[in-house]
Amino acid sequence: MRKRDFFFGEVYEGSAGATLRLSDMEPLARKVSAEFFTAQLNRMLKEHDGQLTLSDGTSYPSFWSFIDKVVPEQVGFVEIYARQDVNDNVEATLACDIVLVNGVITVKPHWCAYKDIRADEVISTLLVPLHLKALQGKAYIRWDDGETEPLLQNDDYQAELENVFSVSKYPSAMSWGDTADQKVKQYKMDLECATDVGCRGVSSEQAWDAYRELRYNRTV
Repeated sequence: MRKRDFFFGEVYEGSAGATLRLSDMEPLARKVSAEFFTAQLNRMLKEHDGQLTLSDGTSYPSFWSFIDKVVPEQVGFVEIYARQDVNDNVEATLACDIVLVNGVITVKPHWCAYKDIRADEVISTLLVPLHLKALQGKAYIRWDDGETEPLLQNDDYQAELENVFSVSKYPSAMSWGDTADQKVKQYKMDLECATDVGCRGVSSEQAWDAYRELRYNRTV
């Protein structure tokens, strides 16, 4: 069943709560403060038994535009895990659950590491935004058996990458091709730069500008 919400617009209501398009979040988020945006998310969760799904049909969703306007202090924790119900053509896709006061927001695009360009997108549109928002300390990998472990431990970015690609069902993403070592080095640098910027507490375009500048300075 579909209905109109005064803030979010078209909402699909089903047995698993409410579903919105992730791409619709970007123009809304630009209009309001993080506090207002987060309050609206919590309202939507309260109205739908604590379940809200943000879907996206691409492997490069505008996740940053969304997570940038979620107040970090109101995030309980984040879990990254594999799903087999999104794309039958791959082993699995990744999803991200964000726990707020009133429930769980499931971000469900087509993140998948089945080839190098898709693996790049997992880094740039999932992991880098989490680090830029300084949420890596609240983020966990959820394995298929339900067990969890911290996304980042002791600044070990290599282990973070290995675990993310392992849970994605494509652990070989760390070793594809003749340039695998260089690719892993790049991924680690991306996460290090995003973490450094996240510590500054900047947001929106300032965060991305600072990230790009830092990344550039470390490659020249």
